[in-house]
Amino acid sequence: MQPITTSSRKEAKPMSKNKYMTKYQLEHLKKRVSAEIDPIIEEAKLMRKSVVAELTASAEGKLAKKIKADVVIKELEKAFKNLETAQRKAKTFFTKGVSAEMKKDVSYKFETYEKDRYGTGLKPEDCREQLRSWAETLAIKEAEKTPEGKKVKQLELYKASAINQVFETGLPSELPKTLEAIFKPLGIIWNKKEALQIENK
Repeated sequence: MQPITTSSRKEAKPMSKNKYMTKYQLEHLKKRVSAEIDPIIEEAKLMRKSVVAELTASAEGKLAKKIKADVVIKELEKAFKNLETAQRKAKTFFTKGVSAEMKKDVSYKFETYEKDRYGTGLKPEDCREQLRSWAETLAIKEAEKTPEGKKVKQLELYKASAINQVFETGLPSELPKTLEAIFKPLGIIWNKKEALQIENK
């Protein structure tokens, strides 16, 4: 085995670690990507949310008829209405249709029943709430096909692409140009320092 000479030691010199990003640098860049694009994504989501609200209102009525939930809710409303009428009659009878002596022993329930007149069972509003939840799920899927929904998806893809580039680009010197190209269509300037120099000229 030949001894390692001074010249061979120079040839075996390891690559400088400075050419690669540290874990801290990677996390910092990831956070910066989020800080740059998240406000735009949130704004797009608000636009999509208004579309979802409109679609939900429309889908709720159609869904109710399709699965015949409107019939069930009407029956339940009628039942509660009949119950309310019967309760009022019962209260009137037991508080006013009896002798003064009997009134002294009337239960407090005849005075407070209105606070919980429907009891603890299912109410019409419970059914409507469930129907609205189903309609909203359908509306969210439909909203993805609208321009507002597509924009949110596109922005999220931009963000994912930028974060992938941060972790996949081995050399820091190449990264700014790559991120600048990704964000340019969104009107985001990655190199803030360079942008300020141009403005001040």
